[in-house]
Amino acid sequence: MRELRVYLAGQWQSGAHVALLPAQFNYLKNVLRLSDGERITVFNGANRVAEGVVTFEKRTGQVTLGEIFERSVESPLSTHLIQAMGKGEKMDWVVQKAVELGVTRITPITTQRSVVELKGERADKRHSRFIDITISACEQSGRNFIPTIDPITPLAQALTLSASAELKWILHPQVTATQTHAPAAAPQSAAVLIGPEGGFTEAELAAAGDAGFTPITLGPRVLRTETAPIVALTALQLRFGDFIPR
Repeated sequence: MRELRVYLAGQWQSGAHVALLPAQFNYLKNVLRLSDGERITVFNGANRVAEGVVTFEKRTGQVTLGEIFERSVESPLSTHLIQAMGKGEKMDWVVQKAVELGVTRITPITTQRSVVELKGERADKRHSRFIDITISACEQSGRNFIPTIDPITPLAQALTLSASAELKWILHPQVTATQTHAPAAAPQSAAVLIGPEGGFTEAELAAAGDAGFTPITLGPRVLRTETAPIVALTALQLRFGDFIPR
């Protein structure tokens, strides 16, 4: 049986009783139909983990924490995905899969050719949804660290957020460089910039170049905006991270 994992924020103490959020209570009691005394694994998003025992009232529940310990499954390579917003559920899928692949930070961006432009309350709701997807992906994948999910950000501002990255890629199909031209020495941090369906404008490509991003391709085929980040993150983890085929 797969380990049942739940995210509970906070700096807990062994033996503490931590309340479940309403959605967690509903999922554990009414969907999974757990009973009082059953055990789950909880993590706080900062690599602290504990085994807990659940108990339920009519409309509330709590977890009594056992021994607390540190457990990290994070890659030695810190990765920052700067991703143009896509149509429909494409961005939801990108966030979920990027988290599973070990991304450290995701910055959704707007560009001149973006087909999705959200502002105000709609942007805030989408940002909250991305955070929920991130937490769920960590619960599923075994990560005990919650990546940073930035609000939807203009490209110019997003470029400044990656200033400290040692390796910077911008995926662009009309270049001759490929990911095999990456440095031989393993970087500790990398940023990947992915454009919208219509691609970046020449001005945006120039701005990315000024910010230190190297245009690359990942092979002879043109990848969709939702496929490119997954391929790029996988390539980075295979070469510089912790993806080791066994």
